[in-house]
Amino acid sequence: MNRKRREARAELVRQYLETITSDDQRLVCFFLMQGLEPEDICKRLKISRERYDLIVAETAVEMRNFGLAPEDWPEDEEVDEPCP
Repeated sequence: MNRKRREARAELVRQYLETITSDDQRLVCFFLMQGLEPEDICKRLKISRERYDLIVAETAVEMRNFGLAPEDWPEDEEVDEPCP
């Protein structure tokens, strides 16, 4: 993915994150980005695995609707321009 496309995607992700109103959803996203396992996330947030799975599913649908689905961002074979 070239630099302009990565920057556009990063901006879109920032905009999406601003729309999250649920603290549980925000924390699940944060912990997933940190590389925690689902079991550890459930323990930290004191939620059931079913609740965790629901949060992940809802987040996936929201991200897809926001234009953040993997198929919306095809890989280019272009090489990034060198940084000045």
